[in-house]
Amino acid sequence: MYGRVTKYFHDRGYGFIQGEDGNTYFIHASKLYGEHLERGYYVFFKPYADDRSDYNAKNVKVIEAAEGRKKIKK
Repeated sequence: MYGRVTKYFHDRGYGFIQGEDGNTYFIHASKLYGEHLERGYYVFFKPYADDRSDYNAKNVKVIEAAEGRKKIKK
């Protein structure tokens, strides 16, 4: 499934992805396998359910990273 990262808290190690189905999925840092997430990133992930929630994400892969806009001085 595809989605967009709506929030990610690096200090807490978790965040949320808005899936293409309209649901919000929880993502924990332990399920990232080295990927770096930021708000606005477009990602591919595998949804799964556990005993706490039906909407969790794992195997997250960044498809498109939203780049910050930096002004370059000449």
